[in-house]
Amino acid sequence: MKLHHLAIPALAAALLAGTAAAQPAAAEDPAAWPSRPVTIVVPYPPGGLTDTVTRVLAESLARQTGQSVLVENKPGGYGQIGLDAMLRAPKDGYTLGLVVPATMMTLPLTQPNYRIKPLEQLAPLTIAVDTFLTLVVSPEMQVTDLQEFMTYAKANPGAMNYGTPGAGTSFHFNNVMMAQKMGIEAVHIPYAGEVPMLTDLSGGRLQYALVTNTGKSYIEGGKVRPIAVTARQRVRSLPDVPTFQEAGLDFTSDGWVGYAAAAGTPEPLLERINAALVQALNAPDVRERLANMGYSVVANRRADFTRLVQTRGQEYEALFRSGAVSLKE
Repeated sequence: MKLHHLAIPALAAALLAGTAAAQPAAAEDPAAWPSRPVTIVVPYPPGGLTDTVTRVLAESLARQTGQSVLVENKPGGYGQIGLDAMLRAPKDGYTLGLVVPATMMTLPLTQPNYRIKPLEQLAPLTIAVDTFLTLVVSPEMQVTDLQEFMTYAKANPGAMNYGTPGAGTSFHFNNVMMAQKMGIEAVHIPYAGEVPMLTDLSGGRLQYALVTNTGKSYIEGGKVRPIAVTARQRVRSLPDVPTFQEAGLDFTSDGWVGYAAAAGTPEPLLERINAALVQALNAPDVRERLANMGYSVVANRRADFTRLVQTRGQEYEALFRSGAVSLKE
């Protein structure tokens, strides 16, 4: 009888323990984030722009929070391999992903095999930096500034050609938008990357292109001539090159590096992560390092990032549906 009497509380305790174990773990207080290491998935190879910017951010975020911030490169599938890995992780804010205009706006339009629905599956956090493009021309072109470039192009409609690192890329969309702003016509020549494009440009087989920092050595070597940068203000790496606005044309390109979490991550946690990323990006040494690379810190709020993707995405879709950006070129 005593054994039976003693077994009842023991059984009750076991049942209570089992019930407690079956309950889901209490959600972490957003204010406590991060209480363990954070992973930022970069869906591109190490060493490039996206990787470099992320490592600068990760270092600052780790210093600020006291937690390790790991950068994991998972390239392939137009960025889908890395973003899929992020989406499969728990929606707890400890796995974030890097996004760019291609993954958020152009690939859903141009690649049938791109399965990610950015504004359904991703929760934009912040844009880290604005990048820029530089309009460069072949040294054989007798133009030295934007007004001369536009005058020449309008006098020779359809006779000029320009290069991009591929049809349907953000470079392609930005070139079409620039041409429309200028009121000019030119022939698109797609390449398999910027280097072969710059080689043809320096050899006079192309007339102009919008290029990234990859073109800096060609500019410094006199192989191509810079006309204007698409940044909102002059960039430290090319201080003598005016912005398009300075040169008389209201044009900036879509070039940025941003970060997102998986949709379904709790809103208070998303706000906490945004605040932490903004603080890390605005650290004076981070702003200085990124400025020396030629990039300006944005560090915006979630709503601003989402609005930009929606607005520019609609503009890109209109260009694509109209045939102004064609994948058949």
